Amino acid sequence: MERKINAAAFKARCLALIDEVAESGQPITVTKRGKAKVQIVAVREKPKTLWGATKGTFKIVGDIVGPIIEDWDEERELRNIRGQFDDPPARYTHRPLADRAGAKARKGGKAKLRRRPRRK
Repeated sequence: MERKINAAAFKARCLALIDEVAESGQPITVTKRGKAKVQIVAVREKPKTLWGATKGTFKIVGDIVGPIIEDWDEERELRNIRGQFDDPPARYTHRPLADRAGAKARKGGKAKLRRRPRRK
């Protein structure tokens, strides 16, 4: 739950409230005449590098080196690497549109290009 405090009370206890927010991480909203004006939030320091930034955020469970699928077929994987696929890839995955979404056919075939007369 968000904590709210009046501006006058915040002014009187400013340093203690800043320390409290830094320790607990819970934001405090400062109000003036019952309307929220500012929010005091703890600053989180960014890691200096991305290396090790996620340390301690997840836990490895089980074998991470072995194959994911238990019935892994080495021969099939070798054929896939060599390019000898079990089934050929689909050439055309879409179907042509039958009536072009209701467009009317033009008379005379191709559209003719109109050119402006040249100015002299």
